[in-house]
Amino acid sequence: MTVAEERVAEARPDPFAITPPAELPTRPRLLSHVGRWGRARRWLPEGAQRVLDVGAAFGYGSAALATAGRRVVGVERDAGNVEAARRILPGIVFLEGDAEALPVADGCADAVVMLDIVEHLGDPRRAMAEVHRVLRPGGVLVISVPHRGLLHRFDALNVYSALRRRFPHWPGLEADTESAGHEHRHFTRAEVDDLLQPWFGVDRVARTGLGVQELLYLALLLARVPFGRERVSRAFLPLHLLIYCLDDAVPWGPLGYHMAVRGVRREETP
Repeated sequence: MTVAEERVAEARPDPFAITPPAELPTRPRLLSHVGRWGRARRWLPEGAQRVLDVGAAFGYGSAALATAGRRVVGVERDAGNVEAARRILPGIVFLEGDAEALPVADGCADAVVMLDIVEHLGDPRRAMAEVHRVLRPGGVLVISVPHRGLLHRFDALNVYSALRRRFPHWPGLEADTESAGHEHRHFTRAEVDDLLQPWFGVDRVARTGLGVQELLYLALLLARVPFGRERVSRAFLPLHLLIYCLDDAVPWGPLGYHMAVRGVRREETP
């Protein structure tokens, strides 16, 4: 390690040593039981007391993962989202940072969760190397990504983006749904294995839902054109969430739209 790299390493904090400004209620939230959040919570080992939620957005998923005796720290690249999360959930520590350059100390986490984040990244392999760095030996990673299943071509973000290339005056996508210069990725099981296995041994996989919520999401995106984005999307978000949770509860195997994977940290570094 060079002198410059040592200085960078020394500057990275242990976020679990930071005391949040308030107590977090320990009663499980609705999202603690359903969808990708409930699956990640069930897949976290009992001994995972320090959990890093990468791509935390407004913090709702971070709160869903928290239990009595478990500290969750959220990492989010959008400064506005970090500010909102700190205001809404003062019982959780949120840091501004990128998945490909995590602003935390080596080996500080028992588990890392990345839910519907990897498909947006410009360099997912770099992100996996970062997760390997911040996990303790034997730590676990839980990710969820869109699966290349039966209805993957109906991905709302990709369909809307294709239409917007023909109609450039249409409203753009929200910043936190944009991908790094590419389509909203869908992964096969083999592609996820290839991505994780240099750093992690995969021990659990689930492929669920057909993705029917994407049809409603696409309708909401299209409705922004004549009616405006905020009013329409906010009114129907609860319905979108309900359809997603019901759809996600059904295992579809190779036909599924959602894929969750758990990996255990390998000791060797590629």
